[in-house]
Amino acid sequence: MNKTPPKWLRRIALAMTVTVGLSGLASQPLQAASRYSDVTSSYVWATSSIDLMTGKQIITGYPDGLFHPDQAISKAEWSAMVYRLFDTYRPNAKATELNKIAYFADVPADHWAYKPITDLYDATFRIGGFGVNEEGQLAFNPDRPLTRLQLAQMLYAMFGGKLADADRLSDNDACAVMLQFKDMPTSLLEDESAYWFAKSDGRYDASGWMRASDETVYKTLLIGKGPNDCRLGDDPLSNVQAKGLAGLKASGIMSPTDNGRFRPKDPVTRAEAVVILDRMYHYLKNKSWLSFYSTVELDPKTGTGQSSGSGKTGGSPAPGGTPSTPLPPASGGNPYPYGGQPGSSEWTDKSVVHARDYFDENGVLTKNVATGGDIEAVVQPQGSRYLTVDFEAKEGIDMYVVVDGKISFVKKEEFPLTLSVSGVSLVGFRSQLRDTNLKSHGNYNATLSVKLTNQAPETKKKR
Repeated sequence: MNKTPPKWLRRIALAMTVTVGLSGLASQPLQAASRYSDVTSSYVWATSSIDLMTGKQIITGYPDGLFHPDQAISKAEWSAMVYRLFDTYRPNAKATELNKIAYFADVPADHWAYKPITDLYDATFRIGGFGVNEEGQLAFNPDRPLTRLQLAQMLYAMFGGKLADADRLSDNDACAVMLQFKDMPTSLLEDESAYWFAKSDGRYDASGWMRASDETVYKTLLIGKGPNDCRLGDDPLSNVQAKGLAGLKASGIMSPTDNGRFRPKDPVTRAEAVVILDRMYHYLKNKSWLSFYSTVELDPKTGTGQSSGSGKTGGSPAPGGTPSTPLPPASGGNPYPYGGQPGSSEWTDKSVVHARDYFDENGVLTKNVATGGDIEAVVQPQGSRYLTVDFEAKEGIDMYVVVDGKISFVKKEEFPLTLSVSGVSLVGFRSQLRDTNLKSHGNYNATLSVKLTNQAPETKKKR
């Protein structure tokens, strides 16, 4: 006599027998109170930017359905956002000779943001972007929270200085603006000898690089007698800070508070990051420079609204809108009417999930993603309160988790996780390799395991 499968397994099996299309945010304007309950009316200044960036999946919410607008972003997370939004901007990938950065000691090939970091940051980002560690190696500190000053320093170098309009901003203008910041230490020195002595304050190591772990806010050194008689010297850090902050303020991309404080050591929050990205994008667009750096269309247009580029970002909703229940395979013709054929190497809309991979009787799915393509699976909770998910792979592979159309990017290191799925119809999973070259490996197994319960299970982070 055959044993009846567990109830939760039957639900998973039922979900696996259908093809599901989950259209994301690309077609619907974000309503702060309804989409993310923690994006309240106090974030009215960021709501439209969150709409734009989550709509194109430049940044995602969390599996718990929240956006966490006040959470600090890391340098790696910022880099990934820039990489997705400006999908043709790859300075280090195109750099040669001395401008090329070969590697960062603390960004191994299996780091989840390896590709964005190594493709973006060439030698022009030496102020604020990276420095040398105690062993004298170049280090990026990818998981360190990004401060407002570090971001301003990196934005100075980005797009050849266009964001700070550095080529058109005079030295005297930059000096005058810097002297207005109340929390940016500045020294106005009357002669070259005093200037030379002042820059010997430990801001550079013996090799001339900045130190990767040094978070000191060093003085911006200026030469002159006052706001109307001021110029820049030859100190790279001072010049980046002066022209960078002055230019970013003039362009409206990063500004001080009304009382003149820049808050240099404050971490950049997720809400601030999307607003800054929004301003960067539209500044370049208004200057007719955007086409050099991005093919992503943020603004609503007639037609599909898709990115015309690599397919790594953006996308249109699946044909037919967002299904609220699983749809049966079409009879005849294409059995995958929502989002095209499964197993493609790129997706223009990462919230589209196909149910094509199957869990065993224990809720475990193991797949060789090198030969079989990325994992694409769905779970249907049908009344269960919690879904525990674990994911194992030997190196760089992460997971998109889609909860009733709300997409989240979860790094491998963040598993296991437990989702509250009360009232949820479908949870989709799609894996993504950090380095597509790994697909050439003959044996590259990844294991996804799931369990539905009505009791909140205890989860432990992997060491």
